[in-house]
Amino acid sequence: MASRQVSLKDLKVADLKRELEERECETTGKKADLQNRLKEALENEGENPDIFLFEIAGDINSALQSLKGSLEQKLIENGSNLEQKFEETSGNLRGMEQNLRGMEQRLVENATQMQQKFEETSGNLRGMEQKLMENHTTLEKKITENSSWLQKQMDGKFGEIENKLVTVEEEFQNKFLEMERKFATLVLEGGEQQRMINTTLKSPGSDIDRMTNLQASSHMEMSKIRMKPPQFDGKSSWVNYLRQFEAAAKANGWSLAEKATALTLALRGDATDILQTLSLEEQEDYHQLVRHLEMRYGQSHLEHVYHSQLKNRYQKSNESLQEFEADIARLVRLAYSSTPENVMERLAVQAFLDGLRDTETRQALTLARPSKLVDALARALEFEAAKQSCRGQG
Repeated sequence: MASRQVSLKDLKVADLKRELEERECETTGKKADLQNRLKEALENEGENPDIFLFEIAGDINSALQSLKGSLEQKLIENGSNLEQKFEETSGNLRGMEQNLRGMEQRLVENATQMQQKFEETSGNLRGMEQKLMENHTTLEKKITENSSWLQKQMDGKFGEIENKLVTVEEEFQNKFLEMERKFATLVLEGGEQQRMINTTLKSPGSDIDRMTNLQASSHMEMSKIRMKPPQFDGKSSWVNYLRQFEAAAKANGWSLAEKATALTLALRGDATDILQTLSLEEQEDYHQLVRHLEMRYGQSHLEHVYHSQLKNRYQKSNESLQEFEADIARLVRLAYSSTPENVMERLAVQAFLDGLRDTETRQALTLARPSKLVDALARALEFEAAKQSCRGQG
């Protein structure tokens, strides 16, 4: 088959590669790369690439031969690439395999450690359980022992109490019998004195006034054993105690010296310590003894506190009139303990009026002008009852 002449720009890729192979040049790359590479080869040969014409065979064998060469070249290149990629992939797989083996080894080690820790924890739990059982047994034993000991102690205490009760009962019976004997003696003495009085009255020239005084003295002596003053230990209210003591002293008709003696004997507990600070003359002086007790246990030094509480005392929302009146009376007596009774009543009435919660009740009591606190409470209760009655009718 005849050949034909073709310029560089008209050469096909297969022709370009064939020409390059003939000149031992590289045949890879795109068509433009092949053209530039062939152009350089022509220039190196001293040819002009723009006017140089190539002889191209027109038979199919040459074309097939060129295509075969091109395909073989591509297969070789692809094979090299595939081999390279296979080696890279194999290397990656070997790395992954090593990583997996390392992970497997670590998992085995971790599983072994966890198993070991689990066994240690189980052993600790078994030890704790054993200790708890031992402690439970020990505690149960101690509780049993303590219960037995407490039972014995309680039985012993109950026995002692029963013995003391028996002793007290015997002493009480003895005291009661002794009191009966004394009373019988007093009755006999009283009867004898009465007979003497009657005899004297019947005899001529008797001193009736002297015998009357003797009989009154006898009754006074009998009355002195009736009232026994309460005891004071310093923990109860001194003001209330002093009132009880004065009532007992008045009922018994004691003199100041007798009151001092009775008050000294009535002191108990911490209150007896005050006797160490007094001289014998002060202890026998009733007013001095009361003054010292008032200084230690009284509330006169707190009068300014009670003044403030009374000034700021108002009826609470849930407080009844009776409760409010009782607290006003208490605060007034504490704040004005040395004030005369009539002045104290006026102060109490005014404090009661000022502290009332209801304005209408306060106005009604102001118009009523009660002179005593108890009258103010009665008027307030009447007014409240009238208001409720009017509301019910309306």
